[in-house]
Amino acid sequence: MSMPQTVRHINEKRALAALLRAGTLSRADLARELGLTRSTASSIVAGLMKDGLVRDAGEAATEPPSNADAPRIGRPGTLLTLNAAHGTFIGVDLGIDHLHLLALDFAGRVLTQERLPMSPAAMGPERMAETLAERNAGFRERLGAAGPVRGLCVAVPGVVDERGLVLRLPILGWTGWPLREALRRAFPDIAEIEVENDANAFAVADGLQDGASAGSRSVHLLLDAGVGGAILVDGALQRGAHGYAGEIGHMPVGEKGFLPEAALPGSLESFVGRDAILHRYHDLGGTRELNALLAGIGAGEASARRCLGEWAHYLGRGLATITALIDPGEIVLGGPVAALFAAGESQVKQALRRHLLPGQPLPALRLSRSGEAGAALGGAGLLHRRHLSVDEDFVFRRADPDQAEASTSAEMR
Repeated sequence: MSMPQTVRHINEKRALAALLRAGTLSRADLARELGLTRSTASSIVAGLMKDGLVRDAGEAATEPPSNADAPRIGRPGTLLTLNAAHGTFIGVDLGIDHLHLLALDFAGRVLTQERLPMSPAAMGPERMAETLAERNAGFRERLGAAGPVRGLCVAVPGVVDERGLVLRLPILGWTGWPLREALRRAFPDIAEIEVENDANAFAVADGLQDGASAGSRSVHLLLDAGVGGAILVDGALQRGAHGYAGEIGHMPVGEKGFLPEAALPGSLESFVGRDAILHRYHDLGGTRELNALLAGIGAGEASARRCLGEWAHYLGRGLATITALIDPGEIVLGGPVAALFAAGESQVKQALRRHLLPGQPLPALRLSRSGEAGAALGGAGLLHRRHLSVDEDFVFRRADPDQAEASTSAEMR
């Protein structure tokens, strides 16, 4: 691989990213955006159009040049855009009680989605893998004339390694589930199949919607039956040395927690997860329904308000630990249990402040804007962005030894 190939690859990806951000750009605008000469920009565009990644989007209003003596770049007045039909990316959120499927086109727009009731616990891992394949096959058929499916990502509420092996899915008690392998057997025609932690996918979805500026650092908590977490730096997921970075729900914040059967008693999850706080509400005379707890809080019910106060206390304590370690600019809360934050925001912030050194800046706290489709959207978005991102293995020549040796021999000849 030569330096010109590397530079061209980087510029092609920069061009795709610029078109994703802007929607449409003229050739002249794209050249200015990338800081390229007219001939280089024209060559990049021609290659992308030949590969079906970019298409003409019609005529734009004629723009006068900013400098009367400067030549125009490319063909003025013609707009470019990403070719939406180049490919489709499917994201799947495997929840404790649902299956959410969502498809993105190559321009990053949602084509369609559906949410189905599901009970993985009653199926077991083998039958669940078969059901995932069946549901995905039907979903693909309903996409109709959309572009070819180039990627499929399934988000699960558990720990996943780089092989797509679900190491632990504690809510269901599953371990060592070779999900990617099963999906590859079911869909041999899909080039990219990934399995991702649902909190990571949820964080990516929020980043896709809000954008990530240089130097940004955020923490995302997915509050459901358990508590998932993810860390984004400049929009990129931080996975840690072994893939466990962001397992915030397992962080110790107390002794026993509210949930007797918690996987890790005293963890943040055992105090602020859905099962934990509803167990506490039941102990105080309420029911095990989240809507009932929310209604009780709104009505001023003493036991519900007490639950909210305890939830806010332990959540604030956990957020303080995160802040002390990572110093994020913002912390984003999502998932069904995040609805408690609307009523307990001031209490959470008070608890957060109490557990930090005086004067330490507080991160911004906000609710996620990705909604219930967050994990499915993030899964599809991960694969979509990969197609628009620089391939670091290509740029830095990271190949296996046999390939590297063959490449070197060819160049020498």
